[in-house]
Amino acid sequence: MVERSVHIGEAAGSIPAPSTMSWVFFAGLGYFLNAVSVLGDKLILRKVLTRPASYAFWQGILSLGVFIFVPFGFSLLPFGEAFLSFLSGGFFLYALFFFFHALRLADASRVQSIILSLTPLFLFILESYGLKAVFGRNEIFAALLLVSGSVILSLDFERKEKAGYGIFIFYSLAAAILFALSAFLMKTLFLRENFFNVLSWTRIGMFLGGLSLLFFAQTRKSILSSSKVMKRPKASAGVLLNKIFGALGVLFVSFALSRGPATLVNALQGLQYAFLFILAVMLYFFLPGDVKENFQRKAVLQKVFGMILVSLGVYLLIIFGNAQV
Repeated sequence: MVERSVHIGEAAGSIPAPSTMSWVFFAGLGYFLNAVSVLGDKLILRKVLTRPASYAFWQGILSLGVFIFVPFGFSLLPFGEAFLSFLSGGFFLYALFFFFHALRLADASRVQSIILSLTPLFLFILESYGLKAVFGRNEIFAALLLVSGSVILSLDFERKEKAGYGIFIFYSLAAAILFALSAFLMKTLFLRENFFNVLSWTRIGMFLGGLSLLFFAQTRKSILSSSKVMKRPKASAGVLLNKIFGALGVLFVSFALSRGPATLVNALQGLQYAFLFILAVMLYFFLPGDVKENFQRKAVLQKVFGMILVSLGVYLLIIFGNAQV
């Protein structure tokens, strides 16, 4: 673990960290692109790659596209750091695997309510004890606003529970834990290596995580059957386009992660749900049969209130943010 204390984003041999406004902006941009990608995920899981294992596998394969950034700073890592990179990428891939499974068992709002609220809390524990992060009262209060807003935005109080609720809770918890572990390891590596090098090595880990799905008979069967679907030009183009949005989202969020506290960067995921709601409203008028969103008065007021809390959290981070690690 890293014992010394440095300012957020001040990795070994790097320039001093930019302002809080900088990493908040990149995190917000990344979460907007992620929201676009999540809408695409919903459509793809419903119409193209209906098995979570196959979709997660292709996410891992396409992650190698990150090597377009090799000229910006790729180099060999010591064994220990390479191993951590592979773990981070593998954790992220399997987090997606569990996330896609949860999406098939329950409404996306319920899945995200668990992941958006628990991931920052797990990261808070990991950063506090692992990286000796120091959070001021403003950062803690901002994080509470962001997490509270995320939960309010995500919950749907009117729908009845579906069968398999316990399994969906398990998948959602597993995804939140793995997302937190992946982000924590990336933050640890960003304190030692340059941004593009860490990003490239963790995507190799994601690729290897995707290949590991072939070791299991059940997932291997669904992956092999999906290869026929991916041969269709429209299907492969749709998956590739959605992956580009997702990859750019990961790029910007990862850059924010390299500059700011992992706990607060992940707490900003509430922005992603706000963007997702706005995009869903816009898309509803074009594809009403494919986008299911509750536009009743109570639901809209609930989401507006959640967006207000998220906006206040972002404001506090921009104006008063001064966390150190």
